[in-house]
Amino acid sequence: MPKDPAIEQAVLKGEELFDDIGCTGCHVKALPLDDYGWVFTEPNPYNPAGNLQPGQAPPVAMDLSDNKLPGRRLKPVGGVVLVPAFTDLKLHDITSGPGDPNREALNINQPGGSPGFLGGNRRFLTKKLWGAANEQPYFHHGKFTTLREATLAHGGEAQVSRATFQGLTGEEQDSVIEFLKSLQVLPANVKFACVDENGQPRPNWPPK
Repeated sequence: MPKDPAIEQAVLKGEELFDDIGCTGCHVKALPLDDYGWVFTEPNPYNPAGNLQPGQAPPVAMDLSDNKLPGRRLKPVGGVVLVPAFTDLKLHDITSGPGDPNREALNINQPGGSPGFLGGNRRFLTKKLWGAANEQPYFHHGKFTTLREATLAHGGEAQVSRATFQGLTGEEQDSVIEFLKSLQVLPANVKFACVDENGQPRPNWPPK
């Protein structure tokens, strides 16, 4: 978060608009981990067939909130860890139909050679935006070089949100993009949740 009042105000306004125009319907700001879901175990009950299953080997557990691990760790509050991933981890059709250039000609989620496989794919897992700003290129196919291009490429289930974004003033659109640019993954050695353009901590951001 640069120490620039204009950018600060744009980010705050952009976050508000991001919610108002419906983007958080899919790009959910934070997903809750409860029931000690932040403790990774192996073998775990989600292992597919052919992998070790619970009871087949002595379990190994790792508390992902442990300060002994590198970088900053998300901490449980009231028995819940909120993960600010900006995704719902669901599949959505975000294309405008069979002629949309952003659809995939083949659907690799279907058996090879089947009608479903050859019928193509228009449903994609909601992109996590935590770190999106420094994980270019953008969109599921990686063909876009800017966050604005990726935003304007949304169709299908996201058509209304895209149209609402297009109806904003230029300054409001820029504010949404500035907010998205603030969603960066910081280097592992950074101990603060927010830093300025020189890597110095911004402990009072966002303002209360």
